[in-house]
Amino acid sequence: MSGENTPLLSDNNNNKSSGTPRDGDNIEDTQRQRRRDRHYTHHYNHYHAQGQACNTRCDSAIDLLATAEAETPDLLAERPGQGSSFLAYVNVVCIVAGSGTLALPYTLKLAGWIGVGILILSLIMSIYAANVLVKCLYYDGKTRLSSYQEVGRHAFGRGGSMAVWFFYTTTVIGVPVMFLILAGTELKNIVVGTDIDVKGWIWICAAIVAVPFVCFKSLKEVAITSVLGALATLVLVVVVVRGSILDLGNPIYANVLHNLMVFAHLPTAVASMSMCFGGNVIYIHVEESMRYPKSWNRVVAAALCTCTVLYLATAIPGYLAYGDLAESPILNNLPKDVFTTIGTVVIIIHVLFTAPIPLTSLALEIERLFAITIEFRGATTERFLRTLLRLTIIAVCGTIACTVPYFGDFLALLGALSNCTLAFVLPVACYVKLVGWRAGMKWGEVVWCFGVLVVGVVGAVVGSFDAVRALKEDFERDHP
Repeated sequence: MSGENTPLLSDNNNNKSSGTPRDGDNIEDTQRQRRRDRHYTHHYNHYHAQGQACNTRCDSAIDLLATAEAETPDLLAERPGQGSSFLAYVNVVCIVAGSGTLALPYTLKLAGWIGVGILILSLIMSIYAANVLVKCLYYDGKTRLSSYQEVGRHAFGRGGSMAVWFFYTTTVIGVPVMFLILAGTELKNIVVGTDIDVKGWIWICAAIVAVPFVCFKSLKEVAITSVLGALATLVLVVVVVRGSILDLGNPIYANVLHNLMVFAHLPTAVASMSMCFGGNVIYIHVEESMRYPKSWNRVVAAALCTCTVLYLATAIPGYLAYGDLAESPILNNLPKDVFTTIGTVVIIIHVLFTAPIPLTSLALEIERLFAITIEFRGATTERFLRTLLRLTIIAVCGTIACTVPYFGDFLALLGALSNCTLAFVLPVACYVKLVGWRAGMKWGEVVWCFGVLVVGVVGAVVGSFDAVRALKEDFERDHP
């Protein structure tokens, strides 16, 4: 008994002389034990409550993240009611593979055979630029930017917005002007026995273009006309190839010259060929009109490759047959027979059906800017303002076409001044600013982007100077 209580006795100085503990000692021990139990219980409950609160906060955070992910819209989801990918493909082919086809043999005359390589390089750069431009529309993952101008503003602020607006407006007005010049000039050549001059035919063509432009509200509706335009381009290529092959044995062109490279005219050639891939002004709206926007990269690549095949089929035989005597448009070189007449009629049909596409793109931008919609204006007022706006745009295009009726040099100026910038420079610059650095661009892509920017800037600056000089010579020749 005493051995069992030895530890107690050794801890209690007051009981050294006695082997039995007092009742007060047991009470004190019990109280101390209870205090320790309460202390441990308090701390356990405290930390347990903290753990439960932490778990609750974690669960709440997870729920919030899941809710946010569920509420984030899939911007590239299917869009019921929109056009098919094939219709978008036809739309791009029609607007891109247009009258630029007629200038390619002349462009090879300027650059030499190296122009074929420049054409392939322009294709690759154009596909890349078209893809990154659309990527910029979704750069924040939350909303889709609605216009090229918004892309410029998000990338470079007000300056970027103004730059895009200037070059964009110049192009979407300049392309229809170029179409009206071509159609009016060719109608004057094939319609004999009338006193209507080139300017009169230009205004007639403007009136024809105004019908679908005013009646059709969106690109989805205008795309119906692009099907006929694409078929017209195919017929035109056949006519040019056939005429070029026939003239290979023509003694008039027996001694034509073919150059491997003409260094002095390379920037002008780059500018003119950029016009062959000048669809950036409508790519944003075409992608918007697609039911399956995830197919955009494949659609634009297929469309531009199709255009390049048509270009090569026209450029190589044309330059081979006519060499340094090639003209723009190439129709001026072809044999004057019924097939050339058919080709001329076809290209007129093509440009008249294609002109409403860039014009509609411009009109949609202006209507969005001034809130010309049914929601803001009502159905009657919206229809009146939209009709008035589009008739004004047509009148401006017709006036410019009558003032500068020189197809080839106007095309070169338009390609250099606006299209090099819109097709190559601005899409890549905006992509690098909005997406590229965030996505961790690799050095290979950085070098590629730098090369595209250099080609675009050189083509724009030098090509513009050459085109302005050529137009000055045109005016001096016709107005001595």
